[in-house]
Amino acid sequence: MHHALLVNEILLNILAAVQEADTSCSQLNALARTCHFLSPLALDFLWSDLPDVRPLLQYMKPVISNDTRTSVPCASFQGAASRVRKLSCPPLAFSDTHSQVALTERLRLLSMMRITTSLFPNLRRLSWTDTDQSRYVYIRLFLSPTLESLELDFFFHKPPDFPFLTLLPELCPNLHSISISKHSVISLSEDEGPSAVQTICQLPRLTALECKSSTISETDLLRLSQLKSLTTLSLGIPSWVSSDHGSLAPRSSRTARDCAASSWFCNLRDLHLRAYSIPIITSFVEPGCRPLQSVIFDISEAPTSTSLTECFSTLYSSQCDKECSTMRSIEVRDSLSNAILAVSQLLPNSKIITVDVFKPLFAFTKLRVFDLGVCLSFSLSDSDLTVMASSWPELEVFCLNDRRGWHPSASEPKLSITVRGLQSLCALCPRLYQIAIVLNALSPCPITSLSSRQAALTRNLAVTCLSLGDSRLANPQDVACALSDIFPRLRRISAWQYPLDTLPKGRYYRKLWEEVNNILQQRDITAVAK
Repeated sequence: MHHALLVNEILLNILAAVQEADTSCSQLNALARTCHFLSPLALDFLWSDLPDVRPLLQYMKPVISNDTRTSVPCASFQGAASRVRKLSCPPLAFSDTHSQVALTERLRLLSMMRITTSLFPNLRRLSWTDTDQSRYVYIRLFLSPTLESLELDFFFHKPPDFPFLTLLPELCPNLHSISISKHSVISLSEDEGPSAVQTICQLPRLTALECKSSTISETDLLRLSQLKSLTTLSLGIPSWVSSDHGSLAPRSSRTARDCAASSWFCNLRDLHLRAYSIPIITSFVEPGCRPLQSVIFDISEAPTSTSLTECFSTLYSSQCDKECSTMRSIEVRDSLSNAILAVSQLLPNSKIITVDVFKPLFAFTKLRVFDLGVCLSFSLSDSDLTVMASSWPELEVFCLNDRRGWHPSASEPKLSITVRGLQSLCALCPRLYQIAIVLNALSPCPITSLSSRQAALTRNLAVTCLSLGDSRLANPQDVACALSDIFPRLRRISAWQYPLDTLPKGRYYRKLWEEVNNILQQRDITAVAK
């Protein structure tokens, strides 16, 4: 055997490469069976990440003795289970009756055995998304003091069916991340017993919580808000916070929240909220002060420019004075991804986004990701884009209505961004690698005359694809040349994709942008040939 294999770090890297290249794990399996020296490490790799619990349960043999409590898991099962770090119990097809029955029977046999210690002494992550309600009673078998992450998909019923929930603080004291499915299991009425949130709030090390449902009660929301260890929260905000689908900011919870305003989710770093409208989210963010680093707001209905401005102003005011520089990522999007505004209609100001909407965010000078996707129109100029870029010099992702367009009105001309504005953006934000904006390239595209040193600084080598929505152009050759000067490695431009191509002249402009892509491709071939 080569001496290099005696170095543990080298051997681990080799096995990791083998595992990555061999999705069927046949090579690792062969190593475990044929090489006595490599077998322990190969087995560690084979069992450490188990996407399906069934291979492990194959070690469970039928119990012949009438007294199953005298039986214990076999040595092979215990050896494999001790190696598992990440385990999943995925949903099985309802039509696969044989697999369904076999899995239930093996779990039942395991539960009847005499078990004195944890079956999975090194388990770190458990994902249980099985759709058979009868098997959820067996989750307790997989809980371990070492468990750090737990994902549960309560697809069909409520917490009273899962007594193990109340035991989580005792069985899993190191649990720091929990994800619970969309079903309404988060909060219960008082006569139904304790809610899942009550148990969650008793976990001493919980830092991340994802509640995919939107049924949390006011009482439980208040409980969560006081959890000092919580730094990451993904939550659906329920309908009880608004009496008119979000047209009014929620006031029903104001009394309780006023009492807890100073400590309302005071240590959150990462926040992901889902709600019907922006005003609901604004009301949630409003009280208290917290050092947020990233926010994602998903809403069902399109906002207005006023509601967006209010939301961004509240987001700024909710940051501690010294914490504005900690904000790294802001994403806001509605669910109307395929909705488009008629280009011929006169849009009210409430449907047009100007630079004033973004001004509250200019204090976040360390912002790296800004992604806004809403069913609104935009009116921005080159100077507006320069102001935004100057405020966010560390920007890496800048997307304004990616794949949606800005819906410029034919009857009411608005401000627009030209290639020169795009050049200024790249000069002021040299870290950009993803850009989605809309250009007005109907006029000639002159590039600002710069010295060789300045030109080198404005060229962006990271961007290989641009998303330009419903950008309009006149001369494909002129546009391709101008964009190539700014992005030497540009390979493709995405513009006027569905449903934008269904608008008037949509197919015409899409064809012109395809010509630009052909020119870029031809330049690339020519450059390689040289």
